[in-house]
Amino acid sequence: MTSQAVGEIIAARTGTPPADLQLERKRFGGAEATETAVVTARYLDGRNRPAMLRVVVKHLEGRPAREAAVYRNLVAEHAAEMAPELLHVRMLGPDSALMFLEAVRRINAWPWRDPAAADGMLAQLGRFHAAVGESDIALPEWNFEKEIASMAHGAEWMLDEHRKNPELAELTRDLRKVGRIAEAMPRLRRQLLAEKPFGCRPIHGDVHPGNALVRRRRGRHEPVLIDWGRARLGSPLEDLSNWLQSLHFWEAEAQRLHDTYFSRYLSAFGMPRRLTADIRAAYWIAGASNALAGALLHHLVIVADPQQRKADRTTSFQAARHWLRVIRRANAWTM
Repeated sequence: MTSQAVGEIIAARTGTPPADLQLERKRFGGAEATETAVVTARYLDGRNRPAMLRVVVKHLEGRPAREAAVYRNLVAEHAAEMAPELLHVRMLGPDSALMFLEAVRRINAWPWRDPAAADGMLAQLGRFHAAVGESDIALPEWNFEKEIASMAHGAEWMLDEHRKNPELAELTRDLRKVGRIAEAMPRLRRQLLAEKPFGCRPIHGDVHPGNALVRRRRGRHEPVLIDWGRARLGSPLEDLSNWLQSLHFWEAEAQRLHDTYFSRYLSAFGMPRRLTADIRAAYWIAGASNALAGALLHHLVIVADPQQRKADRTTSFQAARHWLRVIRRANAWTM
């Protein structure tokens, strides 16, 4: 099936079916895909010359299969400059799909040490959010509010369990604040999604350095967002907060530049570069929403798992502390 699809992609791009097509598959990790692989196709073109094409193939089952519809309805129209090109989709069932995407060649493994790269991503995000706000875009259904409630309950339970472990007791100091924000989250999210001028519009839903890279195209560097399977209706501040907070965790310089980056986003979105109290409050509520939608629980599970590598548990401990700090900030703004 993959060979046939890759052959069709090559024929569509070149106008000639490939001859002597040979595929090499290399799997790599993916948070939600059943399998993700880079497929290298080597073939003879219409003039019998050796040629090559690399594509990313994602096998998606269940809710992640909605990414195919997200690409068709949202990405192709409004985010083509900041996402890999969708080359082909093969539906295997109602909730099962194979996606064939452009294999983007990144300039380096970690471009975000350069403030210009991080700033470029914020500019792209701001323009994207501004553009989709003016469009009526159909996205696959997803009860995200129900998911937040479930993930928040799981995070509370894990924090309560961590009280039994002296090594993890530090994380439990904010248990009461987590419970307060989790209980208030339905009301807080209604306020967030009504916050003007951001409102409720299509967002990527999972913006962090692991889902972003920088490529060189047409003589300039361009930020690219991958893994659009969590795209949904939400507040643009959820994307912004996720990016700034995750970047802050990995790059100390991002903390110093936080407000500069924030202002850059506002400018790209079409707003004055002024961080008002209302905008800051909505930003921290968006951050708490991200924390309780799975980020905090993910790291709490890892720190409690003795089968995980010590280095990974240490990193997750620090990440959990970081997300608890975000919840404390949200709690302060909602008191």
